[in-house]
Amino acid sequence: MISTPDPSATNQSSFAEAYIANQERLKGYVYSLVFNWNDAEEVFQRTSLGLWKKWEQFDPEREFLPWAFGMARIEAKRFLAEKGKQELMLSDAAMEALDTALVDRADGWNERLAALEQCVKKLPTQQRSMLWASYKKASSVEQIGQMFGLSANAVYKRLRRIREQLHQCIDLRIAMGGDGK
Repeated sequence: MISTPDPSATNQSSFAEAYIANQERLKGYVYSLVFNWNDAEEVFQRTSLGLWKKWEQFDPEREFLPWAFGMARIEAKRFLAEKGKQELMLSDAAMEALDTALVDRADGWNERLAALEQCVKKLPTQQRSMLWASYKKASSVEQIGQMFGLSANAVYKRLRRIREQLHQCIDLRIAMGGDGK
């Protein structure tokens, strides 16, 4: 007997993938609504909980961000009302304009991220290692310098050049429609 995949499991998997892929954008959006990092973290947690409770309503055929932004807007309004800060809330028209702008930019972010991945792969191994080391929270510039036999100043200069090189590579790939090899 051939078993068919459970559609709800597939939908939950699609929801989880969309949530993870858009988590940082959602967090940024929430901050734009409440203008305070501590409040934004609280609203983000409430929004995330609400999204997970309603994952069955997620339609994988539609965009995730507009749905998530709608939930975030509701949670932000509720939170600001509880705190007596309703006057800080953007108007509905301003929020809708913000939603539209952020959703439109999300496609550009995905394209830039894909280009970044390709450009990083093209870096020589030593440059790639230095770049990754610079993003580890435990690695200071001095420690990176010791790893590569360089002074801290030399590490700063090399990292700046690597980032400039990546920026140019990304711009070129996007200008060429993502095919710039």
